[in-house]
Amino acid sequence: RADVDFISGLPPTVAIEQRISQAGKRSTVGTITEIYHFLRLLFSNLGKRHCQICGRALEVVNEEAIIRRIVETYRGKGALLIVPKVMRRKGTYKWLLSKAYKKGIRRARIDGEFVEISSDMELERYKEHNIELVLGEIPERKADEFVSEAIKEGNGTVVVLDRDGKEQIFSTKGICPECGIGFKELNPLLFSFNSRYGACKLCDGLGTINEKICPECGGSRLNKEALSVTLYGYSIWDMTKISAEKLFSLLKEIPFSERELKIAAPILKEIFSRLEFMKQLGISYLTLDRSADTLSGGEAQRVRFSAQLGSNLTGACYILDEPTIGLHPRDNKKLIDALKRLRDKGNSLLVVEHDSDMIKSADHIIDMGPGAGVHGGKIVAQGSLKEIKRAKDSITGRFIDVKPKLTSKLRAYKNRPSLKVIGAYEHNLKGIDVEFPLGTLICVTGVSGSGKSSLVKDVLMKGVKQKLSKKTITVKCKDITGWTYIDKVLEVDHKPIGNTPRSIPASYIGILSYIRNLFASVPDARARGYSPGRFSFNVKGGRCETCKGFGYIKVSMSFLPDVYIRCEVCNGTRFNTDTLQILYKGKNIAQVLDMTFEEAEQFFSSIPQIKKRISLVCDVGLGYLRLGQPSPTLSGGEAQRIKLVKELSKSSNEHIIYVLDEPTTGLHIADVKRLLDTLQKIVEKGNTVIVIEHNLEVIKEADFIIDLGPEGGEKGGNVVATGSPAEFLRLKSGVSYTADALKKYLLAGK
Repeated sequence: RADVDFISGLPPTVAIEQRISQAGKRSTVGTITEIYHFLRLLFSNLGKRHCQICGRALEVVNEEAIIRRIVETYRGKGALLIVPKVMRRKGTYKWLLSKAYKKGIRRARIDGEFVEISSDMELERYKEHNIELVLGEIPERKADEFVSEAIKEGNGTVVVLDRDGKEQIFSTKGICPECGIGFKELNPLLFSFNSRYGACKLCDGLGTINEKICPECGGSRLNKEALSVTLYGYSIWDMTKISAEKLFSLLKEIPFSERELKIAAPILKEIFSRLEFMKQLGISYLTLDRSADTLSGGEAQRVRFSAQLGSNLTGACYILDEPTIGLHPRDNKKLIDALKRLRDKGNSLLVVEHDSDMIKSADHIIDMGPGAGVHGGKIVAQGSLKEIKRAKDSITGRFIDVKPKLTSKLRAYKNRPSLKVIGAYEHNLKGIDVEFPLGTLICVTGVSGSGKSSLVKDVLMKGVKQKLSKKTITVKCKDITGWTYIDKVLEVDHKPIGNTPRSIPASYIGILSYIRNLFASVPDARARGYSPGRFSFNVKGGRCETCKGFGYIKVSMSFLPDVYIRCEVCNGTRFNTDTLQILYKGKNIAQVLDMTFEEAEQFFSSIPQIKKRISLVCDVGLGYLRLGQPSPTLSGGEAQRIKLVKELSKSSNEHIIYVLDEPTTGLHIADVKRLLDTLQKIVEKGNTVIVIEHNLEVIKEADFIIDLGPEGGEKGGNVVATGSPAEFLRLKSGVSYTADALKKYLLAGK
């Protein structure tokens, strides 16, 4: 629960975050946007079934033909006649079983098991059930009447189970003319890979087995019965394995009959609405079968946003966390226009954003600050753009109209060793050759889905690691050359530096051991025989044993979320009383860990091993963090910068390639400059930095730009242009979206 005194005027609220960790392998672009749900509805209503054995379309047969076939084949042979009543539905069904009992029916097959039924029998309410009534054996006499009554009871469908356990379905809704096999009525659950009725049994609806394509379903996730249903020649898998853009065209071209259109029209309206918004948000290159856990943070957010935009809600409040993440400057206007349309429908939008275009487009701006962490938490200014500019304490106001300049160090790239990827064909890459000049700051650019991550992370990074470890190269390229100049390749990502509160920034950057040694060297500590381990909250001895060094105690609340209460014994300090009696320069270990890095920089000014690393933390704009702050509380951007500090603090003669994917995520315009200064320091130490980025502040700082595209998905994967920022400014208009955006940014001023 939020720690606020009062909130008024709060409308129904939808938060669309960047999170991707909660999205499992069972979630896809299609399920998140709800397009797949509507496709399932379309196929269950208008799909044409085919025989799973011979592939022929099913023929509609009348009741007389079914009676004749059953009687001729099974009369007097002890075969049971069973009729389906409930398929994949929740409920107790007491009324149904009681009604059957009154008709003299005493057996049923419920959820696959044969059971005796009674007049007062009922099933679990919240569990899905299949209920089939067993009418009895097909008799010698009056078999025609018996089968006829069964067809009526089964609403046109009956199941025959012979003595060998083989069963055959007969239905007035369709029978294979070749094999004589019938199928039960279509249901949306049949096309759900998250349901046991539609999922491929071999891979359990995941499409992969041990990260390989399932040989049974070919990656479709569905069983053969679901895949045998088509709509004008296309299975539901055919429609989901193509891009959203292609699906839009395909559905537009289907010649539905007048009768079919009455059913399809409302379903297609929902599908087209979401596909159109995917196009507006620059993600129409995504296929609907794309697993959600493979999406970038920006892609995942815009996929969820497409679902919300397509739902046509009004009077709601949408909260978006940096929706421009992963978006090329070319597509910014499309996103802003989409947000404005949502506003014009009568909705409110609260956007957390650092992008200057988004800020300038806002109706009302709330600027928080003035700094970060302990230096923030106040409203510095609010109102129109003009009012923000006039606010003297607003850093945003000062930076918003600063005319950018080309800041690249323009390191010569032509006459230096380079790493070369030859014939890369991962995902949508078109067998491209790409050269990465070593000892430079390289920026890989291109619109969303152009192949940036495929090239840098899936081919270059993995391939170089395999080369360095003398393993056979398995990445999708012909070869990688120049790797002998490199000692290591390292990705500096947004993942947490630790997953538990026991992990803290001071330990991650390697200063905690020095701090513990300082406390252990104090005369009072030596007199008591305290070792450095005494000042660790992770082991017995110095920590508070009531909370085991956590500082808080978890209280389980059964049906409510767990509550964490500050430990009453140590008052949240994590240490016991004896440990806290040891002071260094008047501070105990808990007080030191509670310091910000800015405070600690002065406190440890005489200890070079500690001060150097603390100063680096301050240099990257994280001086507001506390030494003992639990690592899980750090944002992705903060975690990434702490990792950079750790790398900068190392003394090494190795040539390392550092890979960063959109490092400006979550950074204010002012903090981007600090990040770039840090990256330049890494390059100056003789390393190579490769950054995947759309931020023009980063692009103009690079020594070398590799622009992929020209579009996303199948229309991407080519090298559009390479060269320095200065060379990009000389490219003709229309050659490169990145070059065009850079020209507008630098030459015209934003």
